[in-house]
Order: sequence, then structure tokens, then C-alpha cells
Amino acid sequence: MFKGKPRFEQLDEYLLRRDYEMALEAIAEEIKKRPENFNLLLRQAEILGMTGDREKAIGVYRRLARHYAQQGFYARAIAVINKVLRLDATRQDITKELAAFIAAQQENEKAAQVKLKTAEKKGPEKLKHPVPPPAPPDAISAPPPPEPRPQPAPTTDPAQQQAEKERAASRFFVEFPPGGLEQLLYAAAVRSFDPPEVIVKEGDPGTSFFLIEDGEVEVHTQDPSGKPLVLAQLGAGEFFGEVSVLTGKPRTATIVARTPVTLIEISSKDLDRIARQFPEVRTVLQRFYERRAQATVEVMLARMRGGNA
Repeated sequence: MFKGKPRFEQLDEYLLRRDYEMALEAIAEEIKKRPENFNLLLRQAEILGMTGDREKAIGVYRRLARHYAQQGFYARAIAVINKVLRLDATRQDITKELAAFIAAQQENEKAAQVKLKTAEKKGPEKLKHPVPPPAPPDAISAPPPPEPRPQPAPTTDPAQQQAEKERAASRFFVEFPPGGLEQLLYAAAVRSFDPPEVIVKEGDPGTSFFLIEDGEVEVHTQDPSGKPLVLAQLGAGEFFGEVSVLTGKPRTATIVARTPVTLIEISSKDLDRIARQFPEVRTVLQRFYERRAQATVEVMLARMRGGNA
């Protein structure tokens, strides 16, 4: 029977009846029209995985991880790599590539900052960079060092502010030593919740903490009279649960999915294991804790209850 030309608007219908051939044709046509839309690549990879074509799916996921990492969205890249490992747990080479990319990119940024300071002292001049050797096909290779430039003025654009918040949160990963980072990326779990699922419950032990990759959660607690209270909403690029992990305290609030949410979960067990092998990780975690001390759920609770932070 002649099916006609596939239409992207009917993608969900194709998937519902498991017509993956039409679904792939429809999304390929849409990618030609909107090649800058990387969410389409994500859908394409997911459909390829449904068909059992793991290698093609992994190739698309690899491209996505490279794109997100180049933009500084390491949390998004980690979520994509996790999808690769779900398809094929033996593909630790891709985790290693991402860890090497992040480490190399940070070295490039440090070098650019040094050159910027030198340029500011000596006056404007053209700074040339050597041409890097070509990367193997599909490798998540680091870009050449960026031209040093002054930091941009703060933006008032909400989308840009959100992007900067996600980049800032992603920097948690870059402070790890390369070997420790590779292990952390492999150990990090990507979890999804739908509203109104409870993610962590007040009073429970804190065995892991979370970085929101996509979606929103609500912070629930009780006021002094015991009345339920929504304390805050958290979105992509925000952490929660880290104080319980780093101090051993029980959870001080209940976190509930407000929308479909994707989280990167990091367990205290994995952190302890990595820190035993790489002792400098403890310094990284201490700095992280100090930076987060004034932006935690515990501080919000103390202010709301009139207690001490």
C-alpha cells in the first residue's frame, strides 16, 4: 500500500504504530529544514535505538554530546552519554572522550585568560594560535583555544541568563582531576520523574545529590504550625540535596517533580570511592560546598522558620 510522503507532524502517529521507517524519514526531512535544532537529533537517535540500529544511534548521540560540550553545557552532554551507555554499557570510550574534552577545554580557557591579561598589559595585538592536528572522525575533540576577549556585560535576556546558569552549574565537573572526572561521568546516573512524583523526602538519609538537567521541581516543607508549604521552585542548572551528602544530615525538605524532569544523580558512595583514589577530589567537594552554602534549601528553610542559617 502506498503510504505517501512522511510528515513530521505525524511523527507521534508513526511511532504509535511502530512505523519506524516513516518516522525516520519524517525526522530526516525536518532536520534538513532545521539543522540547528539539536532536539531533532535527539529524537532521531531515540528512534534509531528503537529500531535496534545501535551504532547509528550512538553516532548521533556522540555528535550531540560534542555539540553540548563545546557550548559548555556539560550536564546536557553527560545526559546524552548516559543514553549511549544504556544502549551499550561497554562503550566507555565515549565517556573517556568526553572527560578528555572537558579537561582540554578548561586548559584552553586558562591559556586564553593568561593571554588576555598579557594583552591588556601590552595593548591590543593579534594573538595567533597553532593549528591543532586533525581529530579522528566522530571524536569529541577539543576546539582550538579561543581568542582572548573581555568578559561580556551581564545580559537581561531570560534565555541567555538560563544558559549561563546551566553553564555555571556544569562547572562542578571541570574541577575534578581528569581521572576522577572520567569515573564521575561513568558513575553519574540520569533519572527521570513525572509530576507529582517525590524525588527525595524530608527526614530521609541523604545518599545522593542532584543537578537538574531539564524540567522543574518544587521544594516542599512545613511551616512552624505544621501546615504544608511550597518553599521554592528549582529549574535546569540548579542543585539540590548536596548538603545532606556532604554533611551527613537528613533531608530537610521534600522535593517533588513539578514538570517532567531529568536529573543527574551523584551518589555519596561514588564520591567517596573516587576521593579515595584521587584525594584532591575532597578539596573540590569542599570548595563546592562553600560556594553552595548561601544558596541551599537549608538556608531557605532557616529564613522561612526564623532560625539560624
